[in-house]
Amino acid sequence: MSKTAVIYCLVTVLAWGLASVFDKVLVGPRGLSPWTAVFLRMLVGTAIIAGYAVHGGAFGEVRAMFQMERPMFWTLVGVLIGSALLGSFIGQVAYYQALSHADASRVIPITSTYPLVGAFLAIAFLREPLTVHKAAGALLIVAGIILLSGALSQQSA
Repeated sequence: MSKTAVIYCLVTVLAWGLASVFDKVLVGPRGLSPWTAVFLRMLVGTAIIAGYAVHGGAFGEVRAMFQMERPMFWTLVGVLIGSALLGSFIGQVAYYQALSHADASRVIPITSTYPLVGAFLAIAFLREPLTVHKAAGALLIVAGIILLSGALSQQSA
C-alpha cells in the first residue's frame, strides 16, 4: 500500500472516529431521534458536498456520465442507487438506531467492522486474492466483535 493511501486511511479513521462521537451526542438521551439525526446529517453533508462539487468541477463528470453508452450509464445508475440505499439510508439509520440503544464504545467498533463484509465480497465477486494476512485480520476482527458484544460474558451489559 502506498504512503499516500496510508495517510488517507489515517485521515479517514480520525474523521470517522470523531464523527462517531458526534453521532452519539446527536442521538443520545437529550438528542434527536435516529431518523431526524440521519436526515439532518445528510442534509448538511449534501450542502457541503454540493459546494465542493460546484467548486471542484464535478458537474463536468456528471455530464460525461450522461453521454456514456446506455449499458454503462444504467450500470452506474444502478450501482449509485444501491450504494445510496444501503450506505446512506439503511446503514446510517441502523447505525443511529444502534447508537440510541447501546454504548458508543461498543456500537462504534462493532459497526466499524463493515469493511470485513466488503473484503469478503471483493474476494468473492471482484476476484481479489485471499491472502494469509487478510484471513488472519478477518479472524482478529471476528474475535473483537465477540469480545465487544459481550457474547462470552455471563451478563451482556
